[in-house]
Amino acid sequence: MGDGTETRLGTVCEHADEIRGRLSGVDGASSLVDAVIAAAVEDRGVSAALDDLHRALVALGDGAGLHGYAAGAHRVGALNPAPSGIGLPRPASALYRCPQGRCSRTWEPNPAEDPPTCRVGDRPLRAPRRA
Repeated sequence: MGDGTETRLGTVCEHADEIRGRLSGVDGASSLVDAVIAAAVEDRGVSAALDDLHRALVALGDGAGLHGYAAGAHRVGALNPAPSGIGLPRPASALYRCPQGRCSRTWEPNPAEDPPTCRVGDRPLRAPRRA
């Protein structure tokens, strides 16, 4: 992948339900999220599927499209990301990551929650490696 595909795929993985909700008012549009996930599972056409989803969000009035869902403080590829590790209670190396390494999604451990599941690989996000 490349061209920001990993960041955009991570955004879809993390915010799929929100994005589907935003697209729910347009017939068939929420299936664009499923198309992105299917393309990632099949490992082909992910960038094109992400472009289609982004365009649909922009057409609905979300000027930032997919980028609007990636604006978290520690989100890799955010519009105005903080430098790595700054402002985080834990170092970036303590973040859980995509179990297949296909996207840049991260999750900060929280003892009250189980790690979220990767929508592409249907496995929990991968724990940080211990030194």
